[in-house]
Amino acid sequence: MSIFPYVYYMVSSFEITSDDRQTAIYAGMVTSAFAFAEFSTGMLWGRLSDRVGRKPVLLSGLAGTSLSMIMFGFSPSLPMALVARALGGLLNGNIGVLQTTVAEMITEKEHQPKAYAVMPFVWCLGSILGPAMGGALADPCTSYPTMFPRGTVFDKFPYLLPNLVCAIILVFGVVVGLLFLEETHEQKKYNRDMGLETGRWIILKVSPSSLSLPSYSKIADANYNDTDAQLSDEDGLLSDEDPPGYRTTEGSPRNPSSRATSPVTENSPETHRPLPTKESNGMKGAFTRQVVLNIVGYGILA
Repeated sequence: MSIFPYVYYMVSSFEITSDDRQTAIYAGMVTSAFAFAEFSTGMLWGRLSDRVGRKPVLLSGLAGTSLSMIMFGFSPSLPMALVARALGGLLNGNIGVLQTTVAEMITEKEHQPKAYAVMPFVWCLGSILGPAMGGALADPCTSYPTMFPRGTVFDKFPYLLPNLVCAIILVFGVVVGLLFLEETHEQKKYNRDMGLETGRWIILKVSPSSLSLPSYSKIADANYNDTDAQLSDEDGLLSDEDPPGYRTTEGSPRNPSSRATSPVTENSPETHRPLPTKESNGMKGAFTRQVVLNIVGYGILA
């Protein structure tokens, strides 16, 4: 978003052509390279997050975008600008991963609408502040000659400053995510996270009165102990014997224990009951009719 105000002038500075229409076409290519690359790798990043977790994918997307913006700011030609934008899209196809993280983080359905409303709000806020900041910081040697004199790196690369500021913001986001973002993947969230433990240590040093949070091992042990205790209680309830006055050996519709102990012969239908088959959740299964309609709708709006 921040490149929209100056991308035309940046392409013009490459002196590829003197035709304004050709310059506009090249500027559109630079703008769309990010979106096309992001679209191409969105499904791959989603499948990778199922293997390694949500947090590594989100942080790598922020770091990759920061690297691509620095490359874009130092671009001396159109090919390098295209490569930098495409690299940013390839490393930042994690919008679906972000939505999955929110869904796994907010398990109460009555709170999910508020949580999902935050994402478009932040997107719109970035769409407002990003272009304004990009236009204000572009070519600082011309806009702010006293602060950025000629002959410096910002004179040689006049569009480096807005990309550098965006990269610093992204690096700050990576640090905050590394220290305070919790993993939400069902199988990965109990693994030890050194970054999260460091963030908790920093909070305790800054605010000693704050309550210390349990470690991952304690959380996992507590969950396993609770599960074992619950299963033990259920086993105890199922194994309770009937009072002596109510014991019977005859089958009764009101006595489930007697039915459970009834013998099962080889010709019984229960022995030939087919096992439930697991449905395939491959790439084709993800594109249902409703998903395709949503993609088409968003494409028309875009």
